[in-house]
Amino acid sequence: MQLSEIRKELRFNGELLNLIETLKNIAGSQYHLMEKEKERFAEFMDAFAGFFRVVNLVDVDDPLVRVVSDTLGIVVVTSDSGFMGGLNQGVLRKALEVQGTLPNDKTALVVVGDKGASTLSDQAREFKFFPGIDREKIYESAVAIKTHIVDEALARRMGRVVVVYPRPLSFSSQMIEVAELLPCGKLFDVDAASDVSQHGAGKGFLARSVGVVVESSYSDMVEYLAGMWVTSRLFEIFEDSKLAEFSARAMHLEGSFEKVGKEHKRVKHLAFKASHELIDKGMRESFSATKSKRGKAKRSASARARA
Repeated sequence: MQLSEIRKELRFNGELLNLIETLKNIAGSQYHLMEKEKERFAEFMDAFAGFFRVVNLVDVDDPLVRVVSDTLGIVVVTSDSGFMGGLNQGVLRKALEVQGTLPNDKTALVVVGDKGASTLSDQAREFKFFPGIDREKIYESAVAIKTHIVDEALARRMGRVVVVYPRPLSFSSQMIEVAELLPCGKLFDVDAASDVSQHGAGKGFLARSVGVVVESSYSDMVEYLAGMWVTSRLFEIFEDSKLAEFSARAMHLEGSFEKVGKEHKRVKHLAFKASHELIDKGMRESFSATKSKRGKAKRSASARARA
């Protein structure tokens, strides 16, 4: 390889290193900024849990409280961003594991993100598509998907609904999580293990459903509270998925940075070696030319002396 080509490759690797480092730092900054915002969810649950204590609604017969269909709804959350490693594929594999042996006609897929939609389209699977999560429009996305799955459950086209998404364990690691969205009967049961029961532990209900007069029907109350719960849960899940996205991107870019760094050192060594070889060659040629010139001058002087 010519020295000019080596220097060109060296310059390219140096620019690529700077770009990768910049992208990695941006992903790290986005992760830490968004991580601080998640602290508000604990405060929300403290306030929201109080609504479930107004009246005991655990026995209300509603599709959002108990399973009324044998069709499993699976919400698959994938990212449209690049430099994610195998995170999206991990989410899709987990979704297929959740489906298990259940036939496709008994599975209703809801796919978030173009990457997931593209993969499932290649597999000829039917699904409801929603655009990838935009950090500035997380709430709007949560409301749109909540509306779809709640309407499907009320129409008895979905029974149990779960969401498969990436969740960050730390800045350097992620895991694929499966969370149940519907039915949400556990939310109305003080004895069941749920986020609501944990925040309202030991407080009990303010009234029984048979001993209180309400203006709205119990089904309306259930559907409103369940809808609010699903929206807030999706909002939190989507934020987790964005955190996992930033984390995975930073780690993937860190690995790329190390690989390109090693290649940069190798090319730099080649450039150093080629440069010194070129200098050595020039010195040898110069010495040889000088020696040849001196020999020629000596022969000319000898010839003149003989003449």
